[in-house]
Amino acid sequence: MQQYSTTPQTQSIIEALWRLEKIILRELDFDNVVDKIVNSLLVELGYFELGYKIIVLTLVDEEKGVLERVSLSQTDEAAKALAASAVAFHDIEIPLTTPDNILIKTIDEKEPQVTDYWPKMFYPVLNDEQALANQKAAGIKTSLTYPVVVGEKVIGVLIFSMTKEENEVSEDEKSLISGFTDIVGLAVQNARLHTSVRETARELETANQHLKELDEAKDEFISMASHQLRTPLTTIKGYLSMLLEGDAGKLNKSQRQFVDQAFVGSQRMVYLISDMLNVSRISTGKLTIDKKEIDLVDLVQSEIYQLRQQAETREVTLTFHPPEDSHIQFTGDEGKIRQVIMNFVDNAIYYAPKGNVDVYLEKTDRDVEVRVVDDGIGVAEEAQKQLFTKFFRAENARQVRPDGTGLGLYMAKQVIEAQGGEILFESTEGAGSMFGFRFPLENQEVDQ
Repeated sequence: MQQYSTTPQTQSIIEALWRLEKIILRELDFDNVVDKIVNSLLVELGYFELGYKIIVLTLVDEEKGVLERVSLSQTDEAAKALAASAVAFHDIEIPLTTPDNILIKTIDEKEPQVTDYWPKMFYPVLNDEQALANQKAAGIKTSLTYPVVVGEKVIGVLIFSMTKEENEVSEDEKSLISGFTDIVGLAVQNARLHTSVRETARELETANQHLKELDEAKDEFISMASHQLRTPLTTIKGYLSMLLEGDAGKLNKSQRQFVDQAFVGSQRMVYLISDMLNVSRISTGKLTIDKKEIDLVDLVQSEIYQLRQQAETREVTLTFHPPEDSHIQFTGDEGKIRQVIMNFVDNAIYYAPKGNVDVYLEKTDRDVEVRVVDDGIGVAEEAQKQLFTKFFRAENARQVRPDGTGLGLYMAKQVIEAQGGEILFESTEGAGSMFGFRFPLENQEVDQ
């Protein structure tokens, strides 16, 4: 056999290959591609009339270590061979460690082979008698096997079986078949990549849907659990507050210390449950804003009052800087605004131990704003962009407060913006932070 070359030899062959390339490469679905591979040469270029009756595409399965049949041309001769076969087409898998099989020899040598004896192509799956029965049923005299190569790697073998002898095959036919196998290699590679991407996308879509369902179930559970826990915890917190205020008699120093710690712990649980409940509502699109007229001065003062014990425990100087007006009337969701202020002040106290926390309430002709300023650990610049995303916590915050959830700031941003407000934030790592919010005073109306 002359030296194998895949370079087309004539202009007519180049034109024929161009036609085949357009037919095969415009398909990306793997099943459609392999079907066109085994039929296009026969149908589009009339090779069926030249005696080519069966074309088979086989591909290497490296995981199984076999060469497997993938597609078969749709001809009467192919149908007869299938009907006569003792083994189903797709069950014919040739071990790659079978050098006596001419298909494996084609792979190993990366060169075309020729045979007039089908047992050489079916060994060891079919015995000689079974393979010859297939060959006889199809009326095949000669089979050419060409390696399908991608880069330097053989990924399969194309089998061209015909009803004529090898010496009747022209050089133009061989040249076109050689060029055709190059197109096949590219087409198979493209189709595999496309199919793999498509299957991965489908799997990701299924996984994403499953995650959404889990997330919805989680949100429903959080909402239910939060409702069930909030009422008894609020009751516990109320009774602890009464004990601290002396409603059940004066406490000694040790008793006050124990009750104070219990109060702070119950208060933190109430905050956490409120955060979880609001985040759950945000995630499910069920967050509601209950606007009414409130006095921001009274609201901020009452929240600071509730946190005074916690500030004293952390040896933090907590100072409220009220506005010139003794009252600031504002339309908003009182409960959610309270929770935001509580979150900001609570964080400031925790992240500025033995430091200072200043709460400012200011009003202008256009807006009103609340700012909580501390001289604590601050936030690293690289963490600031993610600070208001769900579950995110800066590294230094994790070290100081390992039990944080990363929900408070996310919730604050959502509920403030849902009321038409704006979150305020500035920070320098190691020098402290400012968290706050601003509301415009124009178009303030109470929802009916």
